[in-house]
Amino acid sequence: MNNLSEKAIEVDAILFDMDGTLIDSSGACARIWTRWAQHYGLEPQSVIDQSHGRRPEDTARSILGDDADIKAAVDLFTAEEAKESHVTTILGAKELITTIPESKWAIVTSSTEDIAKTRLAYCGIPEPKALVTAEKVQAGKPDPEGYLQAAEKLGVDIRRCLVVEDAPGGIEAGHRSGAFVIAVATTYKPSKFPSEVIVSDLRDIIVTNVGKEGQMQLAVKPVNNR
Repeated sequence: MNNLSEKAIEVDAILFDMDGTLIDSSGACARIWTRWAQHYGLEPQSVIDQSHGRRPEDTARSILGDDADIKAAVDLFTAEEAKESHVTTILGAKELITTIPESKWAIVTSSTEDIAKTRLAYCGIPEPKALVTAEKVQAGKPDPEGYLQAAEKLGVDIRRCLVVEDAPGGIEAGHRSGAFVIAVATTYKPSKFPSEVIVSDLRDIIVTNVGKEGQMQLAVKPVNNR
């Protein structure tokens, strides 16, 4: 998949990350982590850069260390997160989802279930059959647990799934799970992922046909193949 030369692939399900992939929450996340960083006397941009695609507890632990009060750090993040609700959809997200059979897509996110459901509802994106959130996994991305769990919930072979991600940790999780992976150049420039298949946004992934058993033929327009 990562040496994709043709623009057509077939998969049984599509597993999406949420923030940065389906939903643009970059402004909200920046404000949340800025306030969090200021509480600890840290440089906000450094914290923001380390937070993409990771569970709050994983970000807090990597920045503050294992000896820190991680529960208090996560509680602070959650309190700040609750103040932010304004988010928007990534271009093409709604259109793509409406063309996927209901039982053939999932979301695997580092956000909590409450926040994920709130953001999806705010953006008018339906809740998928499989919604794997931060509290539902033992290990966050780049561990593949979330994507493996999503495939199991959908009853599909992970090797026949497409993972769509925007951040390095999520992309690594997708690869480690055994799925096909496409990176979306929404959070990082395409040059960040020189060995990946990259699309500008979700308008560049099109479901062209759905088989009797739900298998989907996709037309992909990679930025690195144009």
